[in-house]
Amino acid sequence: MPQYQSSEAKAENNRSSAYTLLAVGGVGFIAVLLIFFNVIPVYRNTGVTKYLVCGVMGAMFVLFIVFGFVSMRDSKLLLVKAKSENSLRSEIARWCRENLECAVIDAAILEEGETVSDLTEEERYYRRTERMRAAIDDKFMNLDEAFVDDFVDGYYQEMYEDNGDYSR
Repeated sequence: MPQYQSSEAKAENNRSSAYTLLAVGGVGFIAVLLIFFNVIPVYRNTGVTKYLVCGVMGAMFVLFIVFGFVSMRDSKLLLVKAKSENSLRSEIARWCRENLECAVIDAAILEEGETVSDLTEEERYYRRTERMRAAIDDKFMNLDEAFVDDFVDGYYQEMYEDNGDYSR
């Protein structure tokens, strides 16, 4: 299963890619123009080679600039998506604080005659997170599975591991 990446992180990646593409495309296109107009004398005689190299390189740098603008536009769209994603994340966290308690989850994961201390740390983790996922999926339908997994992993740490004890 692919690792989840938030829309905010994707937007930041697109923005940094856009800046890089625009900078490289702009500097490269200016260099091609300077070579074409013999300001930077790279070719001693004007032949087909100069026009071919300048044409191909110029087209490549223009594509860099175009892709830079496309990446910048996508970054802005992802920022809008990130706001709604953050709102959803905070809504799920609020619901979890109100409805998911450590004692209730632990009681739900145990089989008859079992105690929490009978389980290994790994078994506790998998059973608890599975129970949390199921509760979230019941309440909030049609969520991306990777988003729920990422949220549950973070919320599990907040519930069980941050304070060292199991009281919440």
